[in-house]
Amino acid sequence: MSERRDPASYRDLDELMGRLQGIVGSVRDKDTTIEESLDLLEEGIALGLRATDLVDKPDFTEREREEMAAADRTALAEAKADEIAEVVEEAAAVEAAEGLAGAGGAAGAAADGPASDS
Repeated sequence: MSERRDPASYRDLDELMGRLQGIVGSVRDKDTTIEESLDLLEEGIALGLRATDLVDKPDFTEREREEMAAADRTALAEAKADEIAEVVEEAAAVEAAEGLAGAGGAAGAAADGPASDS
């Protein structure tokens, strides 16, 4: 059985998963005692908790954090641009509708002719 390592020393999931697979192999080995299997189970649980920490609270490098912030800013700018485009389209549609209504009303009044005094 390999020497047990502090779960906090694992910095990436690939390495941690490799150790978990090793644990599974050891537990399945017929030469592993019940006591060793229980120790391995305990280690596996600790590694599972560490894996959860790695997934929930990733330890990003400064460069990765900057890239994510830039991507967030880009996504926000794109969302704002889409929102502005929608408002402009709505304003153009309203303006066009008002123009048609005004032109239709003026054309209708001209077709009726001048008002007569009776």
